[in-house]
Order: sequence, then structure tokens, then C-alpha cells
Amino acid sequence: MNVILKVILAVYQFFVGDLVILIGITLTMVILALIHFEDPLAPLRGGSGLILIVDVLATLVATLGREIERPENRQKA
Repeated sequence: MNVILKVILAVYQFFVGDLVILIGITLTMVILALIHFEDPLAPLRGGSGLILIVDVLATLVATLGREIERPENRQKA
């Protein structure tokens, strides 16, 4: 069981490396899938590209903000 967990963790670190990015992109894909497959959300299909760009940028900004706020990443004056 420990070997399986190590393999899953290694794959996660290789592809994502950050839980915020994983959750953000997953939520973005779920939102876009709902827009595509649910008829009441059909008017939003034209803005799917914009939604994708805005959500991915927001996720990356949130991750960058977390990295900047880490004490070990702050420069000493």
C-alpha cells in the first residue's frame, strides 16, 4: 500500500505540484462541462473560452500569491 501511495504522490508532483492548481483547474473543467452539457446554461457557451482563460489566470494568481507570502521566499531588506 505504501508503494502505491508513493507512486500516486510522484505522479501528482510531476503533473501538478500544487494542490491549488489541481483544484482550480478541476473546478474550471467541471464548470465548462456543465455549460456544455446543461441546456439552461447554453447561453454561456459563447463565453466558454473567456471563462477558461479567466479561471486559469485566477488559479495561477492565487498560487503565485501563496508562494510570495511564504516566509522562506521573502527577501530580507
